Amino acid sequence: MTKAKKKLITIPRLIILALLILVMIMGAWLGIRTLLVNALVGNIKALEIEGYEVGHGGLTMAGFPFTVIASSTNISVRAPSSVLPDPVKNWSIKADRLKLRSPTISPLSWDLQHSGNLRIDMRGPQGERYMFDIAPANIDARAAVSMKGSLKSATFTMSRAQIDALIGTPPVVTMLDNLSAEIKVSANTAKLSLHSNDIRLSPKIPGPLDNILGRKLELVELNADLENWSQLEQGGAQNWIENGGRVRADHWAMLWGPADMVGDFDISFKNGLPEGVINIRIKKPGSLIDTITDTGLIEKKQARQAKGFLSLIETGEDNRKSIQITIKDGIVKYGFVPLYEF
Repeated sequence: MTKAKKKLITIPRLIILALLILVMIMGAWLGIRTLLVNALVGNIKALEIEGYEVGHGGLTMAGFPFTVIASSTNISVRAPSSVLPDPVKNWSIKADRLKLRSPTISPLSWDLQHSGNLRIDMRGPQGERYMFDIAPANIDARAAVSMKGSLKSATFTMSRAQIDALIGTPPVVTMLDNLSAEIKVSANTAKLSLHSNDIRLSPKIPGPLDNILGRKLELVELNADLENWSQLEQGGAQNWIENGGRVRADHWAMLWGPADMVGDFDISFKNGLPEGVINIRIKKPGSLIDTITDTGLIEKKQARQAKGFLSLIETGEDNRKSIQITIKDGIVKYGFVPLYEF
């Protein structure tokens, strides 16, 4: 008599397997929760040792067992003060509601959400004060990092927001319809894409600029590669500029009043100054030059030279003329005409 073959998969075994998986997920949730709380507490203590003031309305943890969610309200961070203009000091930020979220099975990717208003108090390079509210500041961001802690990808979106100056110098932007940005890092290059539309500028922008372009940017777009990304991520902007920083854009676009432009650029740095080329395809550049000349920003002689160059350039099928701006030795030029000096 032959023995009956035992079944490999049975109801009791499936139940035991499901329970084991659930226990593992629960353990992972508790572990991530502990790591997150310890990291937040540790970072706050480190900031306070450096002179920062950090406040919040308490930390709550939720999402058990499949998602780790950390929430807090009334968050405030105040940097150390300085009598000298210092970009890393003399600023503070207040946030209404922050939420961090991560799947238990994927603890290296995090979502960040902010709802409510943001208040920012900061100083400019000459010590001028900017204090403004962003209302509402509905922000969604996501970041994924490697096992070593370096950034793999990040996204950022902010819906329609009003920016209201409280005291001091008004910020340049007073309203925007939306802003989205994405970074993907591969082989020490970060691919950056940015899009925003319906940006309203402050009435305090310089009069000539207002007269030429107005106070509404209908579109801003950028697709660019930031080379030598590890230097920028680990050492900051100045370190990146001094050690092989380079940004190349295969597409940028701006529609600002009569300035309807698209193009690309390739810029590196030499002796701390940008150097490279900016290619522009622009609609009706002659009319724009006339408007600029009328405001007195450029001399009539320079305007005639620029329009002379433009007359030699064929207009494309998209009704645009292609021009190239060069940057060398800290001087921005169109042909032989200097436009700006750093």
